[in-house]
Amino acid sequence: MKKKLRKSTVKPVVKPKIPSRSRILESLTGSDALSILEILADRDAGLAREIDAVAGDLLGEVDVAGVAANVMDELVSLDVDDIFDKSGARRDGYVDPGDAAFQMFEEALAPFLQDMARYRTLGLPERATACCLGILQGIYDFDEESSTQYKEWAVDAPAEFFGQVADAWANIYHGKPPLSKLESFVKEHCPRYVALLAQHLRFRTR
Repeated sequence: MKKKLRKSTVKPVVKPKIPSRSRILESLTGSDALSILEILADRDAGLAREIDAVAGDLLGEVDVAGVAANVMDELVSLDVDDIFDKSGARRDGYVDPGDAAFQMFEEALAPFLQDMARYRTLGLPERATACCLGILQGIYDFDEESSTQYKEWAVDAPAEFFGQVADAWANIYHGKPPLSKLESFVKEHCPRYVALLAQHLRFRTR
């Protein structure tokens, strides 16, 4: 009589699945991706140049008119009711409505100024300049064309921040900006601010 063969009870070894390349990339955070790029760039000078080129293409050209329109939209969208929500008595003191309005103006410009600083850091002064000129024009257009209730609480904000952005533009060129370029742009696109810019630049160069 033949003996029945017992089936092996040893289970085959299952190799762990390695995530696909797409799943790995999708799981990376921004800081992870930056760290990987820095490692690769340090290992290979040619790859570093390629990364720079791809980054430049990815960032694209900066449209001055487009930036101006976006800045204008952000400023026009500021709601007067938010001024009252942010002002008045607080645990740490009293916040004046005018100060709250200025803070809102500053916060609206912040993303655009961050873009300008990013271009400067990447060694792309022409794109940083285009971004800056768009911000200046957007501020001017808001001052000229907007009639929102918010603006009534921030009458001096456009001129104040126009000067601050002009200073930021000068820093793109490490304190030695081609002033004629800025003056020509303001004369053409922000004519009512020509005297303001001239006064601001004279004070800055003293």
